Amino acid sequence: MSEMTLQLLLSFDAVGWHEASDRWRRVAQAVDAATDRLIGGTRDLGFAWPAGAGSAAAFHESTAVLGEVDNTYGPARRIQQAMDEHAYAMSALRQQAASIIAAARQAGYTVDTAAMTITAPASAYLGANLDRTGRETGGLLNDLRSVVEYARAQDDATARVINDNVPSAGIGFGTSPPGAIVRAQELARKLKDPTHEPTAAELDELRDLIQTYGKDRVFAFGFLDALGPKGLLELSGTLATYQLDQPGRDVDNVLFDRDRAAMVRDLQNGLGAMLATATEPSGITGGLRGEDYVRGEYELSSQWVMDLMTAGRMKMDIGDPSSPMRYVEDVYGYQLLSPLLHNGGLDPGFVATVGGDIVDFEMEQGKGSDLWTEGRGENVRLDWTQGHDDNAVPAGYDPVNALMDGLSRNGEGARDLFTGVTESSTDPRAPDGGRLPHLDYLLTDRDWRADTPGGPGWTAEVLQHGDEYRKSGLDDLGVALERATLDHPGPAARHLVEAIVYESSVDEKVTAAAATDAAAHEQKQESHEFMKTDVIPPEMRDSMARIMSGYIADVNGNIADADYGTPESIDVDRQQLVRFLADIGKDEAAHDIVARAEAGYGAAAYDYVLSGRQHPGAELSDNLNAMKVVSQNYGGVMGALDMGAVEADIETSAQLDEKTNTSIETRYKVIGPLIEGAVGAATARVPGASDLINGYVGEALEGLEEWEKSDSSGQARYQAGEVLGAGRTSAVLIAEGAFYESGRLENLPSELIDESGDLKPMDTWAGEDISAWRDYKRTYGLDTVGAAGTEAGNAYQLGYDWARATLTPDVPKGGASE
Repeated sequence: MSEMTLQLLLSFDAVGWHEASDRWRRVAQAVDAATDRLIGGTRDLGFAWPAGAGSAAAFHESTAVLGEVDNTYGPARRIQQAMDEHAYAMSALRQQAASIIAAARQAGYTVDTAAMTITAPASAYLGANLDRTGRETGGLLNDLRSVVEYARAQDDATARVINDNVPSAGIGFGTSPPGAIVRAQELARKLKDPTHEPTAAELDELRDLIQTYGKDRVFAFGFLDALGPKGLLELSGTLATYQLDQPGRDVDNVLFDRDRAAMVRDLQNGLGAMLATATEPSGITGGLRGEDYVRGEYELSSQWVMDLMTAGRMKMDIGDPSSPMRYVEDVYGYQLLSPLLHNGGLDPGFVATVGGDIVDFEMEQGKGSDLWTEGRGENVRLDWTQGHDDNAVPAGYDPVNALMDGLSRNGEGARDLFTGVTESSTDPRAPDGGRLPHLDYLLTDRDWRADTPGGPGWTAEVLQHGDEYRKSGLDDLGVALERATLDHPGPAARHLVEAIVYESSVDEKVTAAAATDAAAHEQKQESHEFMKTDVIPPEMRDSMARIMSGYIADVNGNIADADYGTPESIDVDRQQLVRFLADIGKDEAAHDIVARAEAGYGAAAYDYVLSGRQHPGAELSDNLNAMKVVSQNYGGVMGALDMGAVEADIETSAQLDEKTNTSIETRYKVIGPLIEGAVGAATARVPGASDLINGYVGEALEGLEEWEKSDSSGQARYQAGEVLGAGRTSAVLIAEGAFYESGRLENLPSELIDESGDLKPMDTWAGEDISAWRDYKRTYGLDTVGAAGTEAGNAYQLGYDWARATLTPDVPKGGASE
């Protein structure tokens, strides 16, 4: 990803790029001339030296040299064009950015190009100008950010073309002599024939060729284009039948050839690498938004990809019919593609298109994951790329498992697959961009069954360990959703987050949608027992927790206001969000992930108010009123989390309140560094409260984890769980600590001031310091820090009560939502 900043864009100099482009143009011209000379010099070689070993060697060498030189022209030309286009495009974007900045400054705004912020003068916020000034400032800032985003996209596109075409340091451009392509094609044609008995030499040779040249674009394209989509699937399937797999017996079975299994693994992995290489875009993109694309010379065509999807939906027979143990009928082509889908380097567009068709095909058939078990060979593993000794490793019959594994390392592809297809909805709670059928199906409807070969041995294995096999696909789905929502932030990622909360909440297992009329539906919905229904599959709760942590600012906004949504934030139904958070809270580790993020965000948000950045010049009484909003949001989020934890019998601070008077000193050692870090992060991030989370919470909580790890007794983790698990006590501590660190408190006791006149860090407080702080809160600080702490504690209790009333029908509704 490009690291282009506004300052770098403003300093862009096109002269150097044009000069470099001109040098590459001269290289391409020289290569073109050299190719003509080589052709002229070797054209008559066969007539002048018609026979003999020397003649054959000379012909082979001249052909190889000609191939290398010929391979050089295309990449050199593409690099030259990309550099030239980059210079013109970036110059235009630099002028746009400069014009926006000039217009803002002329209107009296202050522009910080380093932080990319635009600030209006204080006078612009007086009277009735507040809303108008806010809109104008936001509009200018959005325009500036859009230009920088275009510059980053242009930077990435140019880098991709250069990286794809730059010569190898060792071999230059000619990494794939034509003879290697021809020989690999010949071997592939032999090996995909199920009746052919391969020799060890043939397998070794093909593996060497693929490992040596497989990532070279010319070789990968030439090999796969000649083999064709159906041939690729046939080859993958035939390779899989070279070795049988029996549960738990591979290590000791004398008939199991570990070298042959490793060979199949290497070949299938190599085919996956070649598919990634040959489908990676290498052409030229035109148009402001990249809408015009000319395919690269060594890039598989869109027709090839369409033919692959057609072949993927076909049933095929693999293996030798004369050897029944190694013969499998009626497997789908997509099952034979499965080993290649693990590759996380597949082009996002390719994997979203092909992977989306796999999901569509399964949905259309109406059989769920059972579709892939219709044809299964006894002890035949289709996918050897992930190992075989571990019986829980999917065997490749369910291609969706392999797809999720690949997407767990391909955030852009995952995002495009989940958001590429939308459906409209009349439900006002549905995401504005529409429902996402791929997400809905995989998240709430699909049955993730065990993916194993057939046969009595595997049947017994599944009966004993089926749940373990099921988990791998759900784990990978969770990580794929993480990568899709966190690695590539933007409108599509936000839409996906909204859809995750929505689809999880409206699934019939949650809403009792089988009711025949509205009244019965309402009755069933209200009486549905919270603990007996999983909104989120337990295997995915930690991933959902990390997603909520990444969007913790928006989570707080949605808890506070049902109409919170803005173009740059998620917008979800508040009641659905409460249930989603409470379900996360059922899992101790997932609860801890969100609790840590919420604690960090709460501390930073308090500081944003107390530092005066939210409302410059506001009185302390106004700050106290603003802190109530932070406290209410914090209480709503943590109340929902803790409610789920308590219902699941996880001991959190809601239950630990009884132990409030124990280990106070340890709790300050935990909470102190957190608040200090939040204040520092808040100071460095001025634009708005939602920006406080960016980059801070992860860093601060990582540091806290290191602090815990240093305590070998394990007591530190228990105390951190007590504090960061939220609850009334920790809500109070965070609010009070933020007030202490703000420097706004007067008449602090001398015990809390060190020799240099600075505030003592909270994590260094001893007994007398804690006593002095308690006395201060009862006297001088009663109307300030005391009031803030009381409000924070009450807000937490209201949030907890509201979550409980919302999700358990025997408790009257009320509390934070009222």
